[in-house]
Amino acid sequence: MTSDVAQLSSPLARAVAEYLTNFIDPPFAELTDIEIRDKLDVLHINLEPELPQHREVPFQTHEPVTILFDHVDKFEPRVFSARSDFPADLELIHTNYDIEEDGIALCLWEEAWDNLSRTLTGQAFVEKMRDWFTRTANGDVHPDDQGLEPLLPGTVNTLVLPAGMPKGPWYVVGGSEIEGRHTLVLDNVTPKDRPSAISFSLFSLELDAVVHGALRMPPHNLRGLVDLLANFGADLLASLKEWLLEQEQLSNTSNDRPLLLFKIPMRRNLEGPVEHYEMWAFSPIESIAEFGNYLGVTITEVVAGKSITAAAVGQKPQDLSTLMIMRWRVVQQLDRALARKYAANNRDSDAQLVAIGAGAIGSNLIVNTSKAGIGRWTIIDSDVVLPHNTVRQVQGHTFVGYPKAEVLRLEVGTILAEDDAAAICTNVLHPGEKLAEVDKALSAADIVIDLSASPAVVGYLADHPDVRRAASFFFNPDGSDLVVLSEGSDRALRVDEIEAQYFLACGANPVFDQHFAAARADRLRYANACQDLTRPLPPWQVQTLSGIAAGRLLDLLDDTDSTAQVWNLDPPSGHIVPLRINLAPVQRIESAAMRITVSNDVVATMRALREERAPDETGGILVGSFDLSRNILHILAALPAPSDSKQSPTFFIRGARNLRPLMDMLADKSAGQLYYVGEWHSHPDGVAARPSKDDEEVFSHLESNIGPGGSPFAMLICGAEESWVRVGWQQRSTTEGVISYGDQ
Repeated sequence: MTSDVAQLSSPLARAVAEYLTNFIDPPFAELTDIEIRDKLDVLHINLEPELPQHREVPFQTHEPVTILFDHVDKFEPRVFSARSDFPADLELIHTNYDIEEDGIALCLWEEAWDNLSRTLTGQAFVEKMRDWFTRTANGDVHPDDQGLEPLLPGTVNTLVLPAGMPKGPWYVVGGSEIEGRHTLVLDNVTPKDRPSAISFSLFSLELDAVVHGALRMPPHNLRGLVDLLANFGADLLASLKEWLLEQEQLSNTSNDRPLLLFKIPMRRNLEGPVEHYEMWAFSPIESIAEFGNYLGVTITEVVAGKSITAAAVGQKPQDLSTLMIMRWRVVQQLDRALARKYAANNRDSDAQLVAIGAGAIGSNLIVNTSKAGIGRWTIIDSDVVLPHNTVRQVQGHTFVGYPKAEVLRLEVGTILAEDDAAAICTNVLHPGEKLAEVDKALSAADIVIDLSASPAVVGYLADHPDVRRAASFFFNPDGSDLVVLSEGSDRALRVDEIEAQYFLACGANPVFDQHFAAARADRLRYANACQDLTRPLPPWQVQTLSGIAAGRLLDLLDDTDSTAQVWNLDPPSGHIVPLRINLAPVQRIESAAMRITVSNDVVATMRALREERAPDETGGILVGSFDLSRNILHILAALPAPSDSKQSPTFFIRGARNLRPLMDMLADKSAGQLYYVGEWHSHPDGVAARPSKDDEEVFSHLESNIGPGGSPFAMLICGAEESWVRVGWQQRSTTEGVISYGDQ
């Protein structure tokens, strides 16, 4: 060998060399030589990749490579094929032409070198090279479902194109320069004022379609670029001459540099359709005046201290191979379709969404899902941004005093290329002259989300005839739990019915014992009106749970079932526990005066207790919730007979032992949403589920003792084949109905 391992300065080069010379097991690679160059350590290695019998690329069983390491491993090593007959005529994937070494470099690294170098051992490096040859030979380095490989790699300068299919004309509308790295932003709309910091004029040209794959020798001078484009049927010099003689270029020759932009339609193979448009960008370091002179197209003279550029006559171009060009990285602004790819959002179309509420959970959820390309939002809220809102809402100090919905609409409009969010600054319950606008938005939405934490809004959405699907997202009082209640796509359960079953779970399930504990805690007063109260809530909790809410909303769009879920966050540990509430279908009994819903769980419980106590009659109390403004009663639970009840084949007299503390507990744990709403009892086989004389006396007792208080009162009779329901309610007369067990 020219040198030995001890002379190597690069720690990684030394590690590779020691692995190849000292490792006990055969490493399937042989170190053939070591060179020490100025600032570089060079290893020559024969690799033995594992190759299939039938190869997509004709690699050999021994592949010689040359590896260049800088002495301190500041930069990633460059790996070159040392074969004179390396298959460069094929469109190999993941190779680059290296201008310094004038050779084919293997593109091994997708990770940033600063991160990769921390754990890259000599053995891992050798195996990485062997794996590249194996996967390339198999055709696996670039699978069919991966995006098309760019023809040219990018560089440190960046060009940002408008979203969507690239289509000119383009204009430079903004940009920056940091430590010699330029970033330019293009748009299809002519800017009102030319950005003062921009010193580039844009030339663009569309080429014929090509097959994707890395080019063997990307151009690094204008001669190479002209020759490359000639292979694609383009006469670059003729197009540049025409462009340089346009008045706009003639007027900016001394100040601007040319930026050359090319649009290339890409196919996966010769017969395939155009799948993608790749954009190339190059620029010389010369000004337009110098560039035009180089090409023999223009001539610039200084007259009275002012540069004047005009068409050259009889001037020949200089040696174009001496005019160096720099490649630019080209990226696109994100529209929703592209954002969905980066956000791992698998939906293939925009959703139409309405948010009611632009506060803590609403503003964070809307911004988060907008970044994921969820679709078009319409935001409804009548509040303005107040100082205390800025702690946990997206809206900041600058927008205090402005409408929350409009500020959030503006914020969403800055996230992606589409600026089509809408704001309706009104109270959805009392929209006044904006009623038609609100109704139009609600009826057009795929889903309407209540983010206001208002039970009244939940009821409004449940009743709205044109809402296709409704959901409600909110925090519990201390902000440690996220609650998501959502109708299914068929609206078989309305969101208010789901909310009622959620309240029952909070009252009856011990896992929710602390869910409403903070509902009784003191609040902070942020102003002097009676209702100017809020609760302290750490922003990190809001953002954590809002992030989960955003993810759940994305899932809901493809989930057709109704759901009730709670995520419990333990602030000291950050631990989150997901909880799912089982939902039961309901039976609805409606009249002009009221609507009654009876959970199937209620009927199932009554039937089970009836069967258990047969031939005796049995019964108990009913637990439910109600809405006076909407005339709705939800009957949620049928409790068993207290222990002091009297049960026989011909009568049932309900006892009262422990009922008062039980109802107090249910009311307390549900934040006052669960009530005693009536009585149920069974009838034996052979007796119809209809009220007897004694039953009528019981109902009269309910009417005289509960009716005057304004609460609804119900009686359910559970028979062998059906259950009978009667509900009375002050000023609403009486409603009766039958639940046939065949309906369940």
